[in-house]
Amino acid sequence: MTREDSRIARATGVVVTAMAYAAGAVLLVLMVVTTADVAGRYFFNEPLTGVFDLTHFAVLIMVFLGLAYCGYKGGHVAIELLYDKLARPVAKVLDRLVNAVGAALFLTIAWRSIIQSIDVMEFGEASQLLLIPYYPFYWLVAFGCVAFALVMILHIFIPEPRAD
Repeated sequence: MTREDSRIARATGVVVTAMAYAAGAVLLVLMVVTTADVAGRYFFNEPLTGVFDLTHFAVLIMVFLGLAYCGYKGGHVAIELLYDKLARPVAKVLDRLVNAVGAALFLTIAWRSIIQSIDVMEFGEASQLLLIPYYPFYWLVAFGCVAFALVMILHIFIPEPRAD
């Protein structure tokens, strides 16, 4: 079965693409805010308050919303020094094993992020200048990790095509 034949794979593609567009929109907003901050700082001696906080949150949003798209498209870094020398059946098994271990790792990260979110919410932790609460961003980390884990699980059952 190919990705084009699978409804689950097509739906996953739509969701991760929407997440990537949202990450791109956050990047665009971050560029505008940073430009305004730099211009305000150097031309008017009046920087924007809280840009440091916003930058941290924006980078987090971009990474965890873009992670699943990168995995879906096969854009992640792969070291193929020895992999290319393996027999095709062994390489397929190794691919599936790596995706299974990766999915377990990212599901563990998501689980711990949810637990940490609850702790952070109970303590009321927030950013220094803008007092933006941290806990929703832990949920975003969990969401991004679950999406990436699902992409990796999808790769176990519907491997990405490889150029021979």
